[in-house]
Amino acid sequence: MVALQGTASASICDLTSDGASCGPALFNGAIFGEISPQPTGTGFIDSFLRTQANDHEEGYNTNAPTPYQSGMDMKSGPWTHAIQLQDIPVKTINGVDYRQFFLDINENNSASGHLLSLDELRFYVSSSATLDNYNASNHKLNNNVAVWDLDSGSDNWIKLDYSLNHGSGSGDMVAYIPNAVFSGAQPTSYIYLFNRFGDQDTSDGDSDAGFEEWWLGPTSSRQTTAVPEPGSLLLLGSGLIAVARAYRKKKA
Repeated sequence: MVALQGTASASICDLTSDGASCGPALFNGAIFGEISPQPTGTGFIDSFLRTQANDHEEGYNTNAPTPYQSGMDMKSGPWTHAIQLQDIPVKTINGVDYRQFFLDINENNSASGHLLSLDELRFYVSSSATLDNYNASNHKLNNNVAVWDLDSGSDNWIKLDYSLNHGSGSGDMVAYIPNAVFSGAQPTSYIYLFNRFGDQDTSDGDSDAGFEEWWLGPTSSRQTTAVPEPGSLLLLGSGLIAVARAYRKKKA
């Protein structure tokens, strides 16, 4: 696998306005965008990771038996499970292949509670579906080193706004992770996503309501598809809107 390195200084990806986006230069090759596919609630999507706790929350997807690792905040049930590389949609943006992940957040929709920070995001590859030991000191998962890390070389974080969409299950962010970081993996390799939310308390970024969940999008999108991108470093609203429309059409 290829690990993409980041810059030396911290960057904030601000997704608190409609159609906002950032990357890839400042976020280790990844692109993040605010997006609102509808509907995405329980029964409409197949989430592979749910985490929930007050103040801050963290966890990773796995098929490990419950109870999960002490200190982790994954919700048990069909909403937290292993995924394989072959399950993850590929999107081609400006000639670069990315793996596509969607995020839905669920926060207190008030003046002092609608924001949420995504402070840590990492991806791991393993031949096992049941990894169960994350080390917060060295950021290894069962001694596996992350193949992609939001904080590689810096202390980046993403600012999210629950109030932009109509509520829980409406979708909030799409993440495009460079496919190159998974180059050494097999189609049947298991991909783990670790996330941590809520460390930016001073900017109303803490976790204070329901669960956050990740999913992979509709099955029909799991193929290489050209998504328009301007020649600049930012993925502007056109490509993100195209994804949202495709999702709505699928669910109509």
